[in-house]
Order: sequence, then C-alpha cells, then structure tokens
Amino acid sequence: MIFSKRFLTFTAVCLSMIICYGAHADDTLDSVFFRDFDDDSYFVTIPTYAGNYLGLIIGAIPAACVAGGFQFANENPSTVTESARVTLAVFAKSIGLLMGLPFKLTKVVLWDSPKYVYGGIVGDTDDPAELPEDFKE
Repeated sequence: MIFSKRFLTFTAVCLSMIICYGAHADDTLDSVFFRDFDDDSYFVTIPTYAGNYLGLIIGAIPAACVAGGFQFANENPSTVTESARVTLAVFAKSIGLLMGLPFKLTKVVLWDSPKYVYGGIVGDTDDPAELPEDFKE
C-alpha cells in the first residue's frame, strides 16, 4: 500500500478544513496570523509567515476537534467559528513568533545595533547637500 491510513485520514481532515474555511469569504486570516514583524525586512517576515502557515497546518486537527465539540453541544454557528478561529490563532501566532524571533534578534544584533551605533539609522539616508556645514567635515 502506497499511502497509510493515517496519512489519508490526515489529508482528508486538512482538505475538509480548507474547503469548509473557504466557504466563509468574508473571514480573513489576518486575525489568526502573527503580524508584529510586518514592518521588518523580508529576512524577518518570510520566516514569520512560514511559521504562521505551519501553525495553520499543525492547528487544523485541534481546531477541528474543538469546533466539532462545540458543534456536538449544539452551540451557535458563530460560537463554533470563533472557537476554531481562537484555536488556530493559538497555534499560528505562537509558531509564527517562534520561527520569526531568531531572525528578528539576528537582525537587531547584527544589523540595526551597529547601524545605530556607528552611523545612525536616519543619518545614512540624508542627502549630503542637506547636511549642515559642520557635519560634512
């Protein structure tokens, strides 16, 4: 047998989560993702986004279990959706932070700190013609 039963079950659960979540076009993933590093460079944001999406994959089964439990208890559909959203946010935000934090620390220690200490962050982008006379020497 090429595929095991566990792999097929996992694939079916992930596909059903994607299909069911895609039915809500007005819902976005912005509330689920970790977005505190968005103003940084690609060196930091790409690992953070990779962690966000990895958190969605890892959190799909727990979110399905939690939402299924609320659905089994005959809760409102908004409560079921919110419980799944919160469960996905726990996984996506934490894994996004854990994957982006080493790159953020590396950038701060090796790029931002020396740039601030030795040249100033805004001093590098000033036009030399706009600098004061005593600053040009």
